[in-house]
Amino acid sequence: MKIFIQLAFVFGFSIYGIAQEVETQKTPVSETRMFPQNVQNPMEDSASQDSALESATHHALPNAISEEDLQNDLQKALDRDLQNDFEEDSTTPNPAPLSQDSTPNLNLESLYQESQPQESQDSTFQTPNPQDTLQETDENPYPINSLAKNVYLEILNPPLDILYVHQVISLDLKLLVLTNYSTIKTEFVFENSIQEASVEILNPNESWNLNTEDSSLRNTFYFKIKQPNYTIPQIKISVNTDEGEATESTQNISGKAIKLERQGSFCQVLAQDLKILDTKITNYDTQHNLAVFQFQSTMGNLFDFHLASYTQQGIESKSGDYKQAEAFYYAIVPKDLNTIRFDYFNTKTSKYTELLVDNIAIEDRVSTQSDIKPKNNHQFFKIASMASLAILFFGLYLYKRKLIFVLLGIIALGVLFYFLTLKTSATLKANASLRIQPTFNSTIILTTQEPIKVEILGQRSNYYKVLLQDDRIGWVKRDDLQN
Repeated sequence: MKIFIQLAFVFGFSIYGIAQEVETQKTPVSETRMFPQNVQNPMEDSASQDSALESATHHALPNAISEEDLQNDLQKALDRDLQNDFEEDSTTPNPAPLSQDSTPNLNLESLYQESQPQESQDSTFQTPNPQDTLQETDENPYPINSLAKNVYLEILNPPLDILYVHQVISLDLKLLVLTNYSTIKTEFVFENSIQEASVEILNPNESWNLNTEDSSLRNTFYFKIKQPNYTIPQIKISVNTDEGEATESTQNISGKAIKLERQGSFCQVLAQDLKILDTKITNYDTQHNLAVFQFQSTMGNLFDFHLASYTQQGIESKSGDYKQAEAFYYAIVPKDLNTIRFDYFNTKTSKYTELLVDNIAIEDRVSTQSDIKPKNNHQFFKIASMASLAILFFGLYLYKRKLIFVLLGIIALGVLFYFLTLKTSATLKANASLRIQPTFNSTIILTTQEPIKVEILGQRSNYYKVLLQDDRIGWVKRDDLQN
């Protein structure tokens, strides 16, 4: 009897497994249907499973065991199987044992809704507008320019890796405009004041020039490096075209520059080339000479020329610009110095180059650059010349007896009288300034502490050229003279 009961239990459990497999093949769990063909009522499905189980058990063992015992055994086996399945899922609490008349209740409608993609409230699928994707959003912060790109900007000579403080550099730019345009605006954009103080723009208003070879526009901007940590600013170009304003810009360039610490004879000039065009060395007083140099530099800071060895020095006049400059430099140097020597830094060779001049004074006195004048001989020559002409004209009158010679002789005597009445000596007031040139901004080489006697050598505008008792020569204002 026990054997038949066991066989019936095994046979019934097999029938139940086959029924479950057939049902699973009809609606696979892993398949998600967007639009299911048929959704049955879960209560009807449970009732059909119970009827199929009863039919299978009744046909298999008609007289071996009662139907009530078989159903109880099958129900217990089913409870154990479901209990093991639920224990494997940690997120789902263990279900209570199923009663005889209950089966798992599967909510097919909720499963169907979860398998559907999320849609808008009106459940209408909308095709995205391509124009909407080109608008400025958080993910795309750069709005699309509706204008076609017709402007291109390029730096032809990026700066070298090694630069020096006070060095002058150039940036060559090429601008290509592929449409008609009217104006071009150039801007230099610094991010902060520290960057702005690190470089000096020497020609910010330079005009663009047409290059006939490729119909592009060219420009060269010059910068002077002022700090060890420098930043060349962003160069922004705005072009007014027929389609509207188009802009193009370069990136700012940051780097480190070497600061030259050489002392002594270094003249503080960094240039591709520095030449001495002319030199004049004259006696300044009993212990010093006045040395005047005419310099010419290429791509350098010539106007920063300075020698730490001399207390009295300066740039007297200057011309040109950063590309090629000229300047007159003067210095009061000791007479016992045999050679005046100094060096500059050559940016092409990255080496110091020495220049030297013999400290030998000439006998003539100078007031400025090459303005050489002997001691009051010019005044004597003018007086002697007018006197000679007056004598000559009166002699010709006695010989020719023509009134024209008398008239010329009278004119010569008038000019002679004018020369004789000119000041040849005066007194220079106290606190008067003696200048190298007859200009207001000329370098002052002496300020008198008390009135002194001077000899007047000439006049130009509101200034008199004077000779001091110690043989120094300079220019003073007319108001600084008396007597």
